[in-house]
Amino acid sequence: MAVLGAASLAAPGTAAAASPSHGRPVPPGKIGFQLYSVRSMLAEDPEGTLAMIADAGYSEIEPAYDYGNRTPEQFRGIVDDNGLKVVGSHHNPYDFRGDLAEVTFERAVTLGQKYVGVSYMDGQQTADGYRRMAEEMNRWGEAAKSYGLRWYAHLHDNEFETDPDTGEVLFDIWLAETDPKSVWFELDLYWILRAGADPIHYIDRYPTRFPLFHLKDGVPTEGIETDLGEGTVDFPSILSHLRSLGSHHFVVERDEQPDPVRTARVSYDYLRSIRVPRSC
Repeated sequence: MAVLGAASLAAPGTAAAASPSHGRPVPPGKIGFQLYSVRSMLAEDPEGTLAMIADAGYSEIEPAYDYGNRTPEQFRGIVDDNGLKVVGSHHNPYDFRGDLAEVTFERAVTLGQKYVGVSYMDGQQTADGYRRMAEEMNRWGEAAKSYGLRWYAHLHDNEFETDPDTGEVLFDIWLAETDPKSVWFELDLYWILRAGADPIHYIDRYPTRFPLFHLKDGVPTEGIETDLGEGTVDFPSILSHLRSLGSHHFVVERDEQPDPVRTARVSYDYLRSIRVPRSC
């Protein structure tokens, strides 16, 4: 697997400065915020938290696991009151098994979202394990269709490991054995770089499999997270390989929470300031 070249990395804080003024802007209507980044705030004050996100400029949000101790109907009201849209939501794998699946899908319909998926998969880290997970993902993707939804899996770094016995890249098994009309992926640009893999390799070869991206900055090789524009991830260079920025959703996330309000504002302003060149 290719490793991201030096041209796609920048010194901390230099990514925005390197963005060409004549490039494409990130569509403001496709910039979202992952609510896991404000999970403590959301639990205490969902109304104030969504108001803050809307005030920072975001158009979309992506809940994770809960709705700030509100029912889906109540949460939808807060979302609508702030002029936001729910683009997708993170769930545990067991939320798509048995009777819980119907509840999960119905909640997504209530929130008016297009995508619904998992934040991780819980199968074995082997080639056979990934094939079994692919079978399950295909079933969940087909089930989502019946609700008018698209099913997706968020990616971390472990998916880009190789099977020690076969040498296969585990994520490549998912790409090969999941139905592209039923299963999509949310590529986290921080985590794929943390794995030492090349996001451009996948974006170029599978342009329709990644409708959602997690944008997280920092120094991936050292496990350090920052707000957007203050780390080493060169977002303009990576995103330049997207043929149409408007065909994707860009969700800001920071797992650590030293100042979630600052993260929301600084990261949105950074995304609005950059210009994405065309690489092809």
